Amino acid sequence: MINSNLDFISFFIWLYNIGAAFIILFLIFQILLISRKLDTNIIRARLFLNMHIMNETWKYITIASAAFAVNAITGFLRFNVDKKVYYLWEISEIIFLAAFIAMIYQWYQFVGGMIIKNKKVDE
Repeated sequence: MINSNLDFISFFIWLYNIGAAFIILFLIFQILLISRKLDTNIIRARLFLNMHIMNETWKYITIASAAFAVNAITGFLRFNVDKKVYYLWEISEIIFLAAFIAMIYQWYQFVGGMIIKNKKVDE
């Protein structure tokens, strides 16, 4: 075991953070590879026509921002004031990463769908 002082929740959060980091890096790398093949004007035009993507992105950004704020406040209370926050700090980490991954995955689907549509048009 890496650290014997970890309880079950802390160990789960530690594993979750590592898994989330790999997922985020993979999706961002894929988006960058796919977007190199696309024209930026096409991306802008499709994005302009599909406002659902922008609305969903802002929803995920809002959720992630709120979770980040809760994490910062509970982290301050936990480490500086010695208040009991009852895993609220860890839960806010999970919510932040889940919202961030959902946003990145949505963009991955949007950009990846454009590659598939372009291939069908070229054929």
